[in-house]
Amino acid sequence: MNEMPSLYTAIDNYPSGWKMGMHKHPHFEIAVVMLGSGAVYTEDRHYSIQQGDAILINPGVPHDFSSKTPIRIAVLQVDPLSLEHRQLFHQITNEESLCLLPLAYYALERYEKLFSIWIHISSLRATKLFHQFVRTWVQLFLLFLLECVENRDNRVTLGTISAYIRTNIDKEIRISELAKMMHVSESGLRASFKKTYGLSPKQYLQRYRMSEAKTMLKLSDKNIQQIAQQVGFPSIHAFSAWFQKETGASPSLWRKDHIASHED
Repeated sequence: MNEMPSLYTAIDNYPSGWKMGMHKHPHFEIAVVMLGSGAVYTEDRHYSIQQGDAILINPGVPHDFSSKTPIRIAVLQVDPLSLEHRQLFHQITNEESLCLLPLAYYALERYEKLFSIWIHISSLRATKLFHQFVRTWVQLFLLFLLECVENRDNRVTLGTISAYIRTNIDKEIRISELAKMMHVSESGLRASFKKTYGLSPKQYLQRYRMSEAKTMLKLSDKNIQQIAQQVGFPSIHAFSAWFQKETGASPSLWRKDHIASHED
């Protein structure tokens, strides 16, 4: 890859009900959902997407994104790719035009850290080393995702459980019920879940509740009572006490501070 690559990269935030519109571009695209949920479409297929989903799209493929909740997406689009990079991309996607790859929670955390460093580096486009930076970091992202593909068979039976947790955060979730869904013991479920996601089912639920609460506080106009109910707290007092314990600030103060910082 001798020519200077064309590059778009950003962490994009969109409100619930957003729709991008069908489009296509010459870039290879990697989009990872950091928070929220929505959908991605091709001309003949529809995929639901949620936190932790990586979407890989080949050049020239018409596609569209929409949001069900406020959504945050880390986007990397680059063209051209070297032959080695194209081979890695197609190995991950199995040569499908669009590939959806769910990431385990610990993998998403690692990806977020890598992407935050990349965002800083990609802002230094005037440097003579920028071309090499792009090649190196694109390869790093592709190898990271390829490793996730090779390991995802270990998460197949737990994928249903983690999806159930994410879509039922407004309800009381019992470990005994989750264990029955997988036909395993409670201790077996805890051990398998911890090994795969790096968290217990309860910790996973609490992390997801917190991420959804923060997203709604920052990006929606819902009041605290509504947010408390949507993330599984029967009263605003219980929600506020939990939120303050976890973050050191009340929901209303956290919202005020982060909206102000976002506007700045």
